Parts: sequence; structure tokens; C-alpha cells
Amino acid sequence: MSQSVNDVSILIPAYKPEWFAQSLDSCLAQTAQVREILVSDDCPTDEIQRILASRLSDPRVRYIRNTPSLGLAANYLQLAREAKGRWFKFFDDDDIMHPDCVERLMQHADDSVSLVIGGCRLLHEDGSITEKREPLPAFTGGTTYFLNTYPRIPLTLFSRMLIRGDVLHDLLTEQIPARMISLDELVGLRACLKGGVAYEPTLVCDHRNYPGGYSRTVDTEVLLADAAYVTNPHECALRMGLAPRPVLDKWHATMVRKYARGVITKYLQVQDHAGLFTFLARLRERFGLLAIGSAASPRLIARFFKNILS
Repeated sequence: MSQSVNDVSILIPAYKPEWFAQSLDSCLAQTAQVREILVSDDCPTDEIQRILASRLSDPRVRYIRNTPSLGLAANYLQLAREAKGRWFKFFDDDDIMHPDCVERLMQHADDSVSLVIGGCRLLHEDGSITEKREPLPAFTGGTTYFLNTYPRIPLTLFSRMLIRGDVLHDLLTEQIPARMISLDELVGLRACLKGGVAYEPTLVCDHRNYPGGYSRTVDTEVLLADAAYVTNPHECALRMGLAPRPVLDKWHATMVRKYARGVITKYLQVQDHAGLFTFLARLRERFGLLAIGSAASPRLIARFFKNILS
């Protein structure tokens, strides 16, 4: 059964005022008349509120001011808690939604689908632009995506996702780390456990792919807590009997390795060797020595010694 665009809540976790006006206006200019545009303001100043004031006359706009601020992941989850639509369209406060974004994504939304993901443009700080499009079919069954496709083609970037609300409602009952970085990946994986993944190959938004963002953090405690995105879907899949345990355990090992390699790369980029050793020690405590050994690829080992010697 096809869904109505009136079932869509656009959800903006606002923090940075620099591009917020452009981002909000791109949501207001959608060709589809969505149910609501909900802004949750985590900014330490009143700048978001000032920008929003002239736009509150639009009956679709709702505003929440967080005092004190909640933090990145907690702000997303609050939006999910407050949203009234059946479909959630999270949108980052510095991205730009193409005018027909919601309309295009909603063309794929039906009862068999729990997540729709579209193509997007990546805007780099040096002014260059690249396009993010994946070689995906129009529809992939959730189990197939979870077990086989996701390790090759991760589900990332909230701004290009349309998510069925019940996926987030399940997460609201769980203890998700408030400072979690990879909430988009966790949500994508959990969506695969509830339905299929639809793909819209056209470009639906622009994403600012700038360095220095929260996702680049090398805070060891944050990164360890973020490992919940690896373990949480694995545990859910086991409870559901999605696949035999050896298959799911192999999937889990692959995800731990991919996550650890990404973190090791972060530490090497900033040449924080002490932080890297601390992270590896804590990783061993949580996932065992095998996780470290499988994550340390020859390329990363060579890069580490090059950093040390330089």
C-alpha cells in the first residue's frame, strides 16, 4: 500500500546556525506538503531561534528549545519521540534538500519498505563536489541487505534517508549512548530487520562533507560507546532468528573489523598514537584480541610505522 506525503515528519536536529536558514528554507520549499517540520534546537546561543522566528507562521513548523543541550544522538531521538508522522525524514542543519526530495523518496514508500535512501551530492570545503550514488537495485529485501549488502554498501547520511517511524520507536525504549556518532548506521541496520530497503538513484540532497565535524572525534569513550551500532543489530538479529548463529557471528566480526579500521584511521590522521593505544586496549577488553588483529590491516600497520618514524 502506497503512503501519503502527509505522513512525513521532517526532523531537524539544529545546532550550527551558519547554514541553518538555507537548510530550513529548503525543507519549507518541498513540492510535497509534509505533515510537519520539527526543529529541536540544541544551539548554545539564541541564533537558531532568531532565524526560525520569521518562519514560525508556517503551520507545519514546530519548535523545541533544549535547555540544557541534549547532545547529537539524544537530539535525534527526541525528535523521533515528538514526531507525529508515520515516516521520518531527518535532515541535518547544514545540508540542502532538493525541492522534490520528499516526493521522490515517498514514491518508494509502502508497507514492505522500512527505509528509502537516495543519491546525494557531497559538498567539500575546497569547493569541489562529488556525487554519492550506489549500485543498488530499486528494492532489496531487508535480510539480504543486512547480511550481504550492508558490509559492502553501508547505509549512512540521515539527510538522504526516509525511515519508517516504527524503526525509531523501537530504539526509544533502549539505552542508546547520548553521544553516539553512528546513529544513522544503527538506524539503517535496524530498519533492515523490519522491512526492505528501497533506493532512489537520483540526487535528493546536498551534504556538507567538511572536516572537523563531530563524526571526526577521537574521544576514546565516545568511540567505544559508538560500538553499540555494531553490537546492537547483531543481538536483535539473534533474538529474531534472522539467520543461523554462525552466519550472524561472522557478520558481527566483519562489522567490528570495519568499525575498528575506521577508528584506527582517524587516530593515524591526527597522529594521536597514545589515544590509539588506549582505544585498542579498550577494544580488546570489549571484543577480544581477535578484533584488534583482524582490524590491523597491512596498510594500516605500514601507515602507523610511517607516522612513528616521521
